[in-house]
Amino acid sequence: MTRWITEPRRIALLATILVVAVIAGLLVTARLSSSSYAASAAPYRPNPRAVATPEQARESVPRPPMRAEPPSRQRAWNGPDGTQRTTGTPSMSLTFDDGPSQFTDEVLDMLDKHDIKATFCVIGSQVRSHAAQMRRIVADGHTLCNHTWSHDLRLADRTPDQIVKDLVRTNDAIHTVVPQAKVRYFRNPGGNFNHRTVSVAQNLGMVPLHWSIDSRDWESRDSKKICDLVEGNAHPGAVVLLHDGGGDRRETMKALKKLLPFLKERYELIAMP
Repeated sequence: MTRWITEPRRIALLATILVVAVIAGLLVTARLSSSSYAASAAPYRPNPRAVATPEQARESVPRPPMRAEPPSRQRAWNGPDGTQRTTGTPSMSLTFDDGPSQFTDEVLDMLDKHDIKATFCVIGSQVRSHAAQMRRIVADGHTLCNHTWSHDLRLADRTPDQIVKDLVRTNDAIHTVVPQAKVRYFRNPGGNFNHRTVSVAQNLGMVPLHWSIDSRDWESRDSKKICDLVEGNAHPGAVVLLHDGGGDRRETMKALKKLLPFLKERYELIAMP
């Protein structure tokens, strides 16, 4: 009898435990569902560590390198070994190499007639014997450029000390004749620049000056070819290579009579600043 009574109670107890377990499970499920919904319904809050501030965003954008010179000037530095071969402006510049000589006065007369300023790249050994032309170049407002003592085409092969001596000797000769003149530029004979000649010139306070248009008057004996070459390649910012010395320049003189008015009509012509 006792065993029969105990068995139903045990069954009832088990049933009660089962019911309680089911109810507890339902409550837990409901709570989890509620929490999940609340989490999904809550507005998105970004992690402050994961999002950059505007200042940080600007800092993360790559910036161009700092420039020591204005952009227009910086664009001019596009010649071999870091030389300058354009004016860096819309204006063109005529440069005359290998003087002063017996042709320099004629060049100066034509420039004066058309109110044009230019740059003269002078040979140091010729300066004293053409002192009058040197003084006129400066008095007329043209720019001077160091073109070495003796037009050494192999200057780039010399040692730094030899290059320094050559350029300093040339500047000293210039200042003997025109003491107050500034020599702002250096042009390697033949345009044969390398890192040594560029570095020495810069250390002496001169800008290494190349060109963007070669008139080839140094090889041509035909003024029309000289004109056609310069006129056909003329562009804003061009630096034009011409010669007032170094040989017979009569064809260059003829070419200039046509070139100067042609270029003056189309471009502002300046001396290198």
